[in-house]
Amino acid sequence: MSSDTTGRPPSSLQVVPGQSSLTPTSIPDDETLPDIPASAKSEADVLERQFARRMEAVDTRWSPRLDSLRAQLENTNEVWDDIQASEQRQPRYSSAWFYWPFMFALAVAEVPINRFSFELFFQESPAVALLVSFLVGGLLVTLAHRMGMLMCRFGYNARRKNWWGEAAQIALVVALVIGLAYGVSVLRQGYLAFITQPEMGFGQALESQQFGGAAIIALKAGLGLDGWIFMLINLAVVAVGVSAAYFCHDQHPDFEKVDRQKRKLEKQAAQMRAKRADEEAVEKRRFANQMRRLGA
Repeated sequence: MSSDTTGRPPSSLQVVPGQSSLTPTSIPDDETLPDIPASAKSEADVLERQFARRMEAVDTRWSPRLDSLRAQLENTNEVWDDIQASEQRQPRYSSAWFYWPFMFALAVAEVPINRFSFELFFQESPAVALLVSFLVGGLLVTLAHRMGMLMCRFGYNARRKNWWGEAAQIALVVALVIGLAYGVSVLRQGYLAFITQPEMGFGQALESQQFGGAAIIALKAGLGLDGWIFMLINLAVVAVGVSAAYFCHDQHPDFEKVDRQKRKLEKQAAQMRAKRADEEAVEKRRFANQMRRLGA
């Protein structure tokens, strides 16, 4: 009798009668998703396409403006980096919301100081005297601003230009300030001297053809004690304006401007990004609500 490799006869390997054969059993998936109706699927596809179009519209609306701002900011940053590398410091200047109201307040402060200087000419029109005194105060403050800027940037400009040109500009502004303050002081002193004669005003002296007396009163060049005190008050106000202009601006002529532009562009870019993010969030919430109602 033959045997297999195990040494047992073939009859010993036969299936026992009555034993059923083994059949494979299927193992179910962990998560069995329910079938979605075809109509719901098509509606979901429509919503997804609408959402994609709305997001594309948001991108089309904001991307060009953001790209333009980004390019401007990059150019401004390059200039800022060049100035900062050459100066080896950060920009130093005050806020424009402080400086310009302060200078305007100085111009207004000149009005009561100089008003009586023009009462000699405008006794019948006080409003005109106030207006002229404000214009003179504004001119003095403007000269103070110019002088302060020249003094603040004298060192930088003197290294790159002719220093005598900068010095000549400062001398010219100083001469204008002193000349204007002196002239206003002469007029005020003439007015104070002339009010001791209440029976005749400056205009009446001109009408009665007393030109010599009127000119002597108005144009008396010599200043007395009160005239010098008045002139020093005007120069003190100008000195305050010069100090404000000197300390409220950067010594580099372009550093302040570039830094202001840099901050402005950064603020605009941040605002645009925030607005774009808000619009995108609105579209995402709308799409989420639509899909939630569709699956309900």
